[in-house]
Amino acid sequence: MDTKTTGGCLCGSVRYEITGEPFAINYCHCESCRKHSGAPVVSLAGYQVAQVQFSGTERKRYESSPGAFRAFCNNCGTPLTWEGDGDDLGPIIEFHISTFDDPERMVPTSHAFEPERLSWFDVADDLPRFEGFSDLSPLLHQGPTPKHSSEESS
Repeated sequence: MDTKTTGGCLCGSVRYEITGEPFAINYCHCESCRKHSGAPVVSLAGYQVAQVQFSGTERKRYESSPGAFRAFCNNCGTPLTWEGDGDDLGPIIEFHISTFDDPERMVPTSHAFEPERLSWFDVADDLPRFEGFSDLSPLLHQGPTPKHSSEESS
């Protein structure tokens, strides 16, 4: 039996239902995600487009870079998704975990775009940190960012 996952925006105008499991659940530190959310880091769960059904009010999409879209509720402004090409997966939609009805189920397994992480913010976990998209780019290190000797002496 396929699992069903539901969620939506703050005001309830935009709703979604997803069938099946995500291909990835990650923290993203990229500047574009930070600006879209207003947060120092976001957590996203990714799915193939065919797994997703939207209902209610149509989400508003903004092309944040060529071929990549950010969607939000046009009524309350809730950031909802990153949408674009998933290479071998085809078109994908990554949902902000905070928009799921049960976000506790969505536990991140890695960090993406670690080099863009704000220097004053780190998540104290033992997850792998990648240069770009998780599992598609070089692994930089495991766990929190090591402190440099200049930071330790401050």
